[in-house]
This record gives sequence, structure tokens and C-alpha cells, in this order.
Amino acid sequence: MVRNVTDPQASHHASRIPLADHLSGNEILRRYRSATRAVERTHWHIIYLKSQGRIVAEIADITGYSAPWIRRLIHRYNETGPGAFIAAHPRGTSARVKALERDYARKSEELELARQVQQLMLTSPVPRHPDLDIAVFMETATELGGDYYDFHLGADGALTVAVGDATGHGARAGMMVTATKTLFKAMGHEQDLLALVRQLTHILKSLNLRGLYMHLTICRYYESKLQLVVAGMPPILVYRAASRHVQNLVLRGMPLGSFPDFPYRRRTIDFEPGDAALLMSDGFEELRSPEGKMMEAERVCALFKESADRSAEDTIAHLRAAGTKWAGNRPLNDDVTLVVLKRT
Repeated sequence: MVRNVTDPQASHHASRIPLADHLSGNEILRRYRSATRAVERTHWHIIYLKSQGRIVAEIADITGYSAPWIRRLIHRYNETGPGAFIAAHPRGTSARVKALERDYARKSEELELARQVQQLMLTSPVPRHPDLDIAVFMETATELGGDYYDFHLGADGALTVAVGDATGHGARAGMMVTATKTLFKAMGHEQDLLALVRQLTHILKSLNLRGLYMHLTICRYYESKLQLVVAGMPPILVYRAASRHVQNLVLRGMPLGSFPDFPYRRRTIDFEPGDAALLMSDGFEELRSPEGKMMEAERVCALFKESADRSAEDTIAHLRAAGTKWAGNRPLNDDVTLVVLKRT
């Protein structure tokens, strides 16, 4: 059997690039994630993206490899099968194709190094705070993720939390994540959250990363208050222990790097003992069931309400289990980041 996926980027005489049904989607994902060598991992990454219905242009954008090379790799997978396509070379391979193979191997090694560096960089330690129980979860859908979270704990006990989601996936989104994290590390001490967001968006705009933007939620806890500024992210959910009610806080704002003079809004709320806040990227709300139905905000709100009276770690575990059940163990179609703050 063959999965026929329409590819508008293909040539006029090959408007459809099928992917042979050698393996299930879950098995392709398993091989991609278990690959240890750079070239092997990149091969499986491309096949995985194709198995998810990505067109060649999207795969090229995510991985940084040329469209002709990606088409050649897909055809090789179809013809030789999953056991041989990584090492397979057609008879009479030209010097040009061999040179492309060497260049591909070099890029694969570089991409693997970039992945490792990004994973180390994104692993921000969860700070200890006398008033807060904090837990985080992040999983990327592709080699280089576009989601981001970070913390800044001031000497006065003010805790600033950033949760971000760069446009797109792969290497280009990874560039925006790197830039944002670097800026937040240097500027996270800024006391005025609106001033912080304005500085971030002005600098990101000046970097001229065309078509790249950072959706970001900035949250600061200090002396029983939460301050919030949102730039194009999902609503913040706040569980009120006294009433067992969940507030859905919607703050409108353009993503950073798009309109540097956008009038962002700041909101301050009380954060009492037992209250909990959920900050997230849109990947969780957009998890799809096997039938293609999205998780959506109302279901996430109900799941948070069910578990927000527990520890932050247990709340994360409950959300993750529900997400896995909803998606039926299907691979992620977008990065997922969850941060829970619970007032102790």
C-alpha cells in the first residue's frame, strides 16, 4: 500500500509524491527517535515528517535540506525499504550525487550538534521558591523545537516566568528561540514587565529575522500577586482554590518582533494560597484525536480544574496522561509546553 500525499511543490510531471506503506507512523517515529547516528537520524526525520503529511517545501523549511534531495530520499525509501534506504546508492552514482551525499552527511552532523546544543540550552532548571510549587513539561515535535520556557528569580524573591512559541518549526524556529532566551537571560531582571516586552520586541525586530516571530507569555509572581503580559499566546488558566473555579485570562497582543510599537497590556491579579496557574503553548490545545478532532480550550480548562488542587507535578502528569489518551499515542503535530505554578 502507498500513502498518496499531494505535494504542490513537486514538478509538473510528478505532482504527487507517495510514501510507501512499509511501516506504521508510530514505528517511523520510534526509529527516528531511537536513531543515534546523525545521518540515520536525519533520514528518519525526513521520512517521519513525510508520514505526517508534510509537503516537501515544509520539510525543506524544517530541516534545511533542499527539496530535490528530500524527493530523492523519499523515492529511495519507497524503492529500497526501511532496512536499506539510509545506505543505499543507485548504480552508476555520479560524482555530483556523491558530492551531494557528502554535503548531506556534513549537514546532518551539524544538525545533530545543533539539536544537542539546543536541548542543553532549553533545559532551564526549575527554581525553588518559598511560596510556589513549580512543574514544567516540554516535548518538541521535530528535531529542533520552537517552544521555550525560562525563569528568572530575583534577589527580592520576584519570580519571572517566560513561556514562548516561535513561528514555524525546525532550524528557523530554533534561531528565534536562541535569540529570545539570550535576551531574557540578559533582561529578565527588568522590573517593569511592559518595558521588558517592549525591549524584547524592538530588539527581535531589529535582528531582521524575516518571517520569524516569538509568541510569548511573561508572568511574574511577587508578594501574592501575579503580573501578566501576553504576546499572541493562549489564555492563562488560573484555578481559584476558594471557589474551585478556573479563570480564563485572555490578553491580546501581537507576537514579538512583528510590530515593535504594539500597545501591550499588563494585568495584575491576586494569587492566594492553593491557587494555581497554567501557562502553555498552543500545541496542547491543538492535540488531535485519531479522528482529527482538536483537544481545544474548554477541554483543557476542565482537565486543569480536575487536577489543580494537587501538586504542580501531579497536575502536569494528569494533563499529559489526558493528552496521550486523547491523541491515541499519535506523534505530536506541534511542540507542547506546560508550566504550572501553585501557591503553597
